[in-house]
Amino acid sequence: MRTVSAGDIENLIGFWRSIDGVGLGKGDDRESLERFIRRNPTTCFLLTEEERVVGSVLGGFDGRRGYIYHLAVCPEKRRQGWGRVLMDAVCRELEKLGAHKIHLFVLNNNHHALEFYRYLGWEHRTDIRVMSSDRSIEKHRTD
Repeated sequence: MRTVSAGDIENLIGFWRSIDGVGLGKGDDRESLERFIRRNPTTCFLLTEEERVVGSVLGGFDGRRGYIYHLAVCPEKRRQGWGRVLMDAVCRELEKLGAHKIHLFVLNNNHHALEFYRYLGWEHRTDIRVMSSDRSIEKHRTD
C-alpha cells in the first residue's frame, strides 16, 4: 500500500470504472483528481499487485471533518482484509490532521458497501440528509 500520486490517476479512473458500486461524477476527471491529491497528499491510498491497481481509497480533510471517497477493492481481493487496511490507513491519517468526525457517501443501491461499513462499526445517519448544488459552468451559463 502506498499514497497516490498524480501519475496514478489514469489507472485509478480505469480501476474505478471496472468496479460495480463506484459512482464517478464530474469531479472524477484528471484535473479535479490532481487538485484533490495535491490538497490531500497523505490521505489517498492505493494497493497494487504487479503494477495493477487492486484497491483504493481517497480521503479529504476540510479543516473540520474528514471525508472518504472511492473505497474500492477488486472482487478477487475482497474478504481478505484489504478494505479494512485501506479504511484504517485513511482514518488514521485524517485523525492526524485533526478530523474528529469522518463521513463517507454510499450509493443507496450499493448493498455490499453498506454491509461492509456496518461491519466496521460505521452508522447510518437518519438525522441529516445530503443536499447538493451542481455548480458546473454549463448549468450556470447566462447566454
